[in-house]
Amino acid sequence: MGRQKLEAAYFELDIPSSRPYDVVGFGLNCVDWVCRISDFPVQNSKTRIRQTKRLGGGQVATAMALCARFGLRSRYIGRVGDDENGRFSLKDLKREPMDVSLVEIVKDAANQYAFIIVDGSGSRTILWERDEKLTYNPREIRKDWIGSGSVLHLDGQDELAAIQCAEWARELGMKVCIDVDRVQDKTSELLALADFVLPTENFARELTGKQNWKEAVLGVAAITEGFTAVTRDWRGCAAVWEGEVVEVPSFRMSVVDSIGAGDIFHGAFIYAILQGWNVWRCLRFSNAAGALSCRRWGARGGIPALKEVHDLLKN
Repeated sequence: MGRQKLEAAYFELDIPSSRPYDVVGFGLNCVDWVCRISDFPVQNSKTRIRQTKRLGGGQVATAMALCARFGLRSRYIGRVGDDENGRFSLKDLKREPMDVSLVEIVKDAANQYAFIIVDGSGSRTILWERDEKLTYNPREIRKDWIGSGSVLHLDGQDELAAIQCAEWARELGMKVCIDVDRVQDKTSELLALADFVLPTENFARELTGKQNWKEAVLGVAAITEGFTAVTRDWRGCAAVWEGEVVEVPSFRMSVVDSIGAGDIFHGAFIYAILQGWNVWRCLRFSNAAGALSCRRWGARGGIPALKEVHDLLKN
């Protein structure tokens, strides 16, 4: 019954069509140092490294790269440091077919980076660091930057700036999509401004204090008037529709790593809603893109081709 409801339901976007960009993303980019090992180490032990790579990542940057590769007019707004990681990150971003003209190089700042340990199952453990100099305050963002698109995608890392951007977007008739992965002081205020709230199951538990995942996602849905769904790793995702939690299964396949699967899910979801598909198809498409990303190294390295996603859904 839940699936039938989602197949019959459509998002009413009513967004401006004359903007230069389909989607504008404001948030993180990151340099991921990915380390593959056979088994996760125990304390006070030694573990041999199988492979190491430096790859481009970051929640919003990766989602915008997918949107651009899938044919959407995409703009990414963010900051990089002026160190070696920052130069690597900016070069990697410029490879993508998206607008990065508003990416700012911050003097004497270290770019955000992460050490990511990937074990034999493909599960990842992330250790990250971000220089405070990269933080945006609301006065450093311009309304016309945000208003250049039809959809705004945020991660909420720089919380006050993200809230300002979301408020502007709503004033300008844009839709706001949020990929937030940690609870901060004003998280609920930010979620209340969103049209699409798509966090992880674990985030929903942390925010609401409820251990039952269905109660947790319903708790998130109570905070926002927007559409709410949670990602659930290999289990796919689940959406709240008319007060019911509807599970949408994913696709099982061999896993190299799961880095960036959630970022890719979000980018695919933005692409899907702009195609005008029903809610079920949007979520299945997003699940397919996220699952396919796990076959390859890294976040942006794992972005599948659009044809691959459609082929998986057909088969």
